Amino acid sequence: MWLVISIVGANLAEKIAIKVGVENELFTLNDKGFIIPASKIVVKEIIQDILNKEVDIDLLKNLIYGIQWEPHPAQLEIVTQPLNYVLIERAMRISRQYIADVAERKKIKIYGGSVHPIQSNPFPINGTHISISVFPRKRKGMTRKFLTYIHNNIRRHIPELIALTANSPIIAGNPSGYVSARLVYSRVLRPSNYAVIKRSKTTIIPREKRALLKYAFVFTDKKKYEHKVVANEVGLRFLDVTPRGPFTNIIEDRWSSPKVSRVEARFLDNPSNVDYLMDIIAILIGLSLEAVDKLYRNERIEEPSNLAENRRRAIKDGINATFITNGATRPARECVMEMLQRVQTYLDMLGIKLRTSLAWGVPEIEYYGAPEIISAHNGIMKNIFLGKILMKVQLNGSRHLITIEGEKRRLKEKTRIFGLAFPEYNFEWDEDEHNIVSRFRKIRISYWLLTQHGYVKLMPDDRILIATSPIGKLVRLFNHLCKTMS
Repeated sequence: MWLVISIVGANLAEKIAIKVGVENELFTLNDKGFIIPASKIVVKEIIQDILNKEVDIDLLKNLIYGIQWEPHPAQLEIVTQPLNYVLIERAMRISRQYIADVAERKKIKIYGGSVHPIQSNPFPINGTHISISVFPRKRKGMTRKFLTYIHNNIRRHIPELIALTANSPIIAGNPSGYVSARLVYSRVLRPSNYAVIKRSKTTIIPREKRALLKYAFVFTDKKKYEHKVVANEVGLRFLDVTPRGPFTNIIEDRWSSPKVSRVEARFLDNPSNVDYLMDIIAILIGLSLEAVDKLYRNERIEEPSNLAENRRRAIKDGINATFITNGATRPARECVMEMLQRVQTYLDMLGIKLRTSLAWGVPEIEYYGAPEIISAHNGIMKNIFLGKILMKVQLNGSRHLITIEGEKRRLKEKTRIFGLAFPEYNFEWDEDEHNIVSRFRKIRISYWLLTQHGYVKLMPDDRILIATSPIGKLVRLFNHLCKTMS
């Protein structure tokens, strides 16, 4: 299925085709909102549907490449086929809802966010990877110049795109200090370089350790040289954005078909629903068409001088960041709006209108708000964050102690108790799609103390007398022991 465009002054009406592929990672949750290792259960249920012919296999295989579980046992991933803009939306809506319906049979929920606000510490994390392929219809895939131009045009807008899409500020029950905790803590995503076409005789395999791949390096075919699109000197593929396919120096793509050539963006936090996903795809399409327009007009895409610094600022402050452009500072929001206005010119030619708050430069984290953390006792919360989980507390009112056997014992007001403090969480969330948690709205935290006799629920007015870490407690015990022996 082709999506054909026409660009003003370039006469591209019957010349250009666009395809989009999406990889969307999801979490499995229980009905309380906590991550559970249930991806295998969901996948097994899907396989049974296929074997029992209870699902339209022809429909699914025309839209998605597959549904798989990731290395973490609570993660699933939808991988679509390369499709046009209209079909990619259908593929995502059908596949996400199908997974959610299958999960519901087993009393499992699906969560579409990048991080869990409590259990991600900082891992596990999810991401959405979008691949864009734009090429002349008479060819089987993207040319080297198309790959280079589209990569470089998306890459130079990475700060604006991060500012517009970052939405993972809360991890481990606290603000991380970054609007995209996912990008801060990702262990695999690295910044890409400005892409160039280089002559190459040998392809070096990007592996720092033995046993991950059996070759240390390979030679090209019996040619004097090959021209490769290079965005990373050693061919790493886990980059924020990168060209892919046999025309690149990525060894995993060495023997792939030119049909799979594409530019892959991995720097995106998970959008909370399909509408936001489709707007992000539309923006990437617009930037790709702008790149092709520049190519046909023989305009060079320059290397931004402050890209790395602006990327860092976007990760930290999102849309409220201040970018450095041409030696002066400028609000990220202004840069984003300028990008959107240019992009919309190209999207108008496709009849595409942005449908979410992104259209006016408002990220979803600003539109919906970050999860609100409501703690029943800020003092206890602070001590737990500092690792001081052993506490002596004076009760401000009478209370029940619940024994290990489940019996209740009454404790008087001003009773002093010592034990291990731990939090209890209750979540409120939105579901824009049935059985899919789109975003957490509120996180209510209450606290308990595990004593040698049982559990006691702590109240806001209870007084903390002592708070220490397990190591601190051992030091006190050793000091006391030394004093008694001396």
